[in-house]
Amino acid sequence: IDSRYNEGCTELAKYLFYGLYEQNQPNMEHASDDFPEEMLDDVIMLIKAECVHLYCNPLNYSYLLPYVSHWRNLHLYCMTEAEYEDEEAAEEFKISSFVSMVQDCQRIGVAYCSQGHVQKFDVFMVEKWPLIQAFALEGIGGGSFFTTKCKIVDMSEKLWQVYSRLDPVSLNNLLTEVKLN
Repeated sequence: IDSRYNEGCTELAKYLFYGLYEQNQPNMEHASDDFPEEMLDDVIMLIKAECVHLYCNPLNYSYLLPYVSHWRNLHLYCMTEAEYEDEEAAEEFKISSFVSMVQDCQRIGVAYCSQGHVQKFDVFMVEKWPLIQAFALEGIGGGSFFTTKCKIVDMSEKLWQVYSRLDPVSLNNLLTEVKLN
């Protein structure tokens, strides 16, 4: 949600969470009745060589847990349901979680465009994403523009190579698709 539903970020989330965010997922249909879609999409992830940082809210935590519980060196940022009821505190927690995630990063790769919709990378469009803008807030955020602290690079083409590899999950998805047709 904080990337303004950027197609590259959405494609990466679908890949990493094995299609959890695909339209018409049976396990997500009943969730939509319980709380709004933007609550499900309220996820921030930073993948580093040695660990993964993941922010989620208490509403989507139980949906994400089966996908991430086996990840090594997972740093999870999540409030309790009671804490999350205070909207202002929840937003501050999200921003401070993001600041904490990126504090030692000098370069960050972003999945900017999807395979089916190639776009010219525009770092200023990334700077307009709500969470990136919030980074500049005094007191909670980093206090300066995100792009002055970190160099942002487009990782889309490198990720497409990863997506095209046949792994057990993509093989299962392919076989399921063939069975349906």
